[in-house]
Amino acid sequence: MLLTAVLGLALLPGTAAVAGGGHGAATVRVMTQNMYVGSDFQAIAEAQTPQEFLAAVSLTYQRILASDPAERAAAVAREIARNRPDLVALQEADIVRTGTLPATNVESDQLKALLGALGRLGLHYEAVAIVPELDVEAPSSLGFDVRLTERSVILARVGHVTVSNLQVQTFAVNQVLQSAVGPIASRNGWASVDATVRGRTFRFVTTHLEPTPPFTIQQAQARELVASAASTRLPVVFAGDFNTTADDPQDPTFPTYQFLLDSGFVDAWSEERSDDPGFTCCQAPDLRNPVSTLSLRIDLVLFRGNVGVKEIHLVGDEQSDRTQSGLWPSDHAGVVATLRPPPIKPKAPYARLP
Repeated sequence: MLLTAVLGLALLPGTAAVAGGGHGAATVRVMTQNMYVGSDFQAIAEAQTPQEFLAAVSLTYQRILASDPAERAAAVAREIARNRPDLVALQEADIVRTGTLPATNVESDQLKALLGALGRLGLHYEAVAIVPELDVEAPSSLGFDVRLTERSVILARVGHVTVSNLQVQTFAVNQVLQSAVGPIASRNGWASVDATVRGRTFRFVTTHLEPTPPFTIQQAQARELVASAASTRLPVVFAGDFNTTADDPQDPTFPTYQFLLDSGFVDAWSEERSDDPGFTCCQAPDLRNPVSTLSLRIDLVLFRGNVGVKEIHLVGDEQSDRTQSGLWPSDHAGVVATLRPPPIKPKAPYARLP
């Protein structure tokens, strides 16, 4: 069999220590960023024969390395350093490995590169949740297998956040993609933590919904997300790559966005910057387009509960954000939101019996 899927759980249940300081006693800052593995996999999708598939795997692998994931992770780290979010939602914080089944030689690890770059900037974040997504290995025409492990991650800023009640779940309904060597089962999911930041406690959730048609699968994932991750009396903040166009009711993905709003969620961008399109996707696959081509708003911060929005903006979307070699940090812009969750209510004292 030319294609072997290796599916496994990769959890890192950690807790960041509690401390004061930050953006003000009444606010919490969150960020979402799709880091982009470095290829759109179009060559693999277009391969018609097993031989073409092997060549496409090789080309895709070379394009990923040419996108310099470590340099781009350092650019994302600089955005984090400038904004100092308390919690960060990452999508496509992926690992690329080579070798023979199972391939173990790490060529790129975007999460490790990002945490290392943050450390060099004097910032300390901890991966408190990792979602196990697609883990697939295939032979190439280069004489070795190429393995891709996709992950979504929640980072918490050490010394500023306490997290509890870690939950990680893959969706019950996922896409099955057809290739020249057989079906490839995709996998997406979500992770959540109950976070306390400067006297505010809320549930923070990240997800990466299915991007390909039929979009009934994406809609099913959104329904599962609301029914599971949002099942709490706490205020809830969703931050992720929803792959649903938030600004075009004619787009086939728009029903997913509308469902989230109908479920009681508020779009932080629309709440604060309704006159700004806020496009987050997508740059050219090789990330070398001289002029930004962002034209969709699919990376969202949504909230439910007594939460206010103080400020929200994009990162990684300006010419000055590009790397020294001219790469955009990702094919997605990131979103940073400063929110006002409600304070923790003190417990009522016990009443004395007469």
